Amino acid sequence: MLEQLAALDPAELDPADLADEALLDLIPAIHVGGTKLTALLTRAVAAADRRQVHRADGMVTMKSWLTGHCRMAGGEATSLVRAGRRLQELPELAAAYADGLVSTAHVQVITAAVTPARVATAAGAGIDLAVTDQVLTAAARALGPEDTSKAVRRWVAGIDPDGVLDDAAGLPRVFRLAPSSGGRVYLSGHVDPVGAEMVHTALEAVMNGHRPAGDRRSHAERQGDALVELCRQALVAGTLPEVRGERPQIRVTIDLLALCAERGAAGVGGGELPFAGALSAETARRLACDAGVVRIIIGPDGLPQDVGRARRTATAAIRRAVIARDTHCVFAGCRAPAAWCDVHHVVHWAHGGPTSCENGALVCERHHTAVHEGCFSIARDPGTAVWHTYRPDGSEILIRGPSP
Repeated sequence: MLEQLAALDPAELDPADLADEALLDLIPAIHVGGTKLTALLTRAVAAADRRQVHRADGMVTMKSWLTGHCRMAGGEATSLVRAGRRLQELPELAAAYADGLVSTAHVQVITAAVTPARVATAAGAGIDLAVTDQVLTAAARALGPEDTSKAVRRWVAGIDPDGVLDDAAGLPRVFRLAPSSGGRVYLSGHVDPVGAEMVHTALEAVMNGHRPAGDRRSHAERQGDALVELCRQALVAGTLPEVRGERPQIRVTIDLLALCAERGAAGVGGGELPFAGALSAETARRLACDAGVVRIIIGPDGLPQDVGRARRTATAAIRRAVIARDTHCVFAGCRAPAAWCDVHHVVHWAHGGPTSCENGALVCERHHTAVHEGCFSIARDPGTAVWHTYRPDGSEILIRGPSP
């Protein structure tokens, strides 16, 4: 089946046309083929990482290059770079991966656990890394990823019993919000036990202190509402740190006609949240019921017009207009959010460049430094929101991934 699959053009193959037995043969064949390609991708990333070729495109790490040019999620890019580095010291696992005998999930479980510190600890205990490679590879070939994870934890406990406790006590606190195309925002992450106890205690206070009679929400629903309520209270209280000179606040961008339209009016668009994305006009109206309103005038070309008088530092109004146009760092391959970005003068004010929306560009701190001190440059197509990034030699950095 693998030979037949190799001779096929995937775009011309319709699995629905296959007989049941052929379809069942095809699925594992595709899985093995995909695993081999991912193994090759891992080796390619490892080679690029060793040679630091990403620096030619102004990226400090291979992970940032992958997220920008291949549109990978940050976690996926991190796992890929880590696997590429650590597989170089695990040749048996690397060979099994290249042959499609272990899956990407197996490799991620093992490479996440076999850290340089644990390898050194094992060596100090007289455990050769080659033996570890053989044992864990054999487990991966015989077991599923979940059972392989258990075998890996037993290995960790055997060579680093104190490290198992350290993993729990010193665990980095990670929290992610990921907007989805369905209008929901997914939350994930992990915290150490003490941090978890703090979060749990705060949520329990809101959940039980404000629970109405006859509440039929599930425990998970009550926790979700409590988390949002804690954040709402912090925003209303005004106790949070200022961000770039402004008090943190929820911002909604919506056309004035849409905001003023009757509910259910045909042909009326909705609003836009900077992070979470689109929301209905009615939701925007609800948020605007008790909110300040800031006007940004849009020109006939659909771009925000300049506001305020000339200043060296962008006013809050200019920054809002630049964010409305650029949404994130405009450096090629970078999608750092607006909250991390400065408003860069494309033509420096010292050279006569005005402090204006037209002459402003949203760039993160890293790439602001690259432009000013690294001799990279950016330019916008006149009358559009399309930006270009150029290396010091004048060549343009082009996104190498497939067009969306």
